[in-house]
Amino acid sequence: MYTNLHIFLQRFEVLTEEEIAAFISIFKPMEIRKLDHLFVEGERVSRIYFLNEGIMRGYLNTATGEVTSNFYFGPTMFTDLMAVRAFEPTKMNVQALKDAVLMQAKMSDLDDLIALHPRMELIFFKFLEHLYLFGLLRQHSFIFDSPQERYLKLFNDRPKVIAEIPQRFIASYLGMTPETLSRVRKRIFKEL
Repeated sequence: MYTNLHIFLQRFEVLTEEEIAAFISIFKPMEIRKLDHLFVEGERVSRIYFLNEGIMRGYLNTATGEVTSNFYFGPTMFTDLMAVRAFEPTKMNVQALKDAVLMQAKMSDLDDLIALHPRMELIFFKFLEHLYLFGLLRQHSFIFDSPQERYLKLFNDRPKVIAEIPQRFIASYLGMTPETLSRVRKRIFKEL
């Protein structure tokens, strides 16, 4: 389990063995069963999570229903950073779509660790930059791309989503109804 966390960190910055050991030491293992929630709207979120294996779905409740904001496939790290940093209840819900093995750490412990090992801040800067660019590309796709183009980009960029996620969640993630997604898929496969 800790091996994946080590590999994940190395994607962003090469750390010393001491820094890696210190980082890993603040994380505690946990498991979550399929369809259970890690946290739900209205709760206080004070932890960062490393998804070692499994699939999680982030979603928001709106007046018209659930809107999927993201899918998390292990290995990756996530939290509701807005809620954590604002010390406000989260508006997000995170649900396991498959049994999941995670590790969790208090954000306060992570902040203390960064104070002791300032180079670790670079990892989070690079990771947040990665997340920001991902979000910006998604935003641009909603502005400039047709539903069919959004689906094709998802198909090319994140094939695991297409292969492993129920269609109703994919439709929500792409900003369309399941019926529209069905029509888009039929049109694409007809063109092939």
